[in-house]
Amino acid sequence: VVWGIVGMLVGVIIAAQLFAPALDLSNIGPWFHFGRLRPLHTNAVIFAFGGCGLFATSYYVVQRTCNVRLFGGKFLPAFTFWGWQLVIVLAAITLPLGYTQGKEYAELEWPIDILIALVWVAYAVVFFGTIATRK
Repeated sequence: VVWGIVGMLVGVIIAAQLFAPALDLSNIGPWFHFGRLRPLHTNAVIFAFGGCGLFATSYYVVQRTCNVRLFGGKFLPAFTFWGWQLVIVLAAITLPLGYTQGKEYAELEWPIDILIALVWVAYAVVFFGTIATRK
């Protein structure tokens, strides 16, 4: 919910900049320019808010439908949570600073992409491991 509020707040700020150009905050610093805030807004709403929702609901549902605890003990599910939070924080830092690959919806730099891949592999291990150990 927190990441959804943050992402949508950034969306309101950039929408206000489009509606009233006098509200342009780039005179404070380049990290407040529309071109840097828009990728932050889209990534925050899609990946931070949507990604956290996906992880939470799928972990809840797979435990309940399989009638077992999550696979991987306490470490692997916690790694997916904290790893994803780290991805979000790194994105929230690098995007306004202008460190991007310049690809729409794939703006994050390659070290963050590697962390994303590690988190998703861990997620797959937890999810499918839970299904494999169902009762």
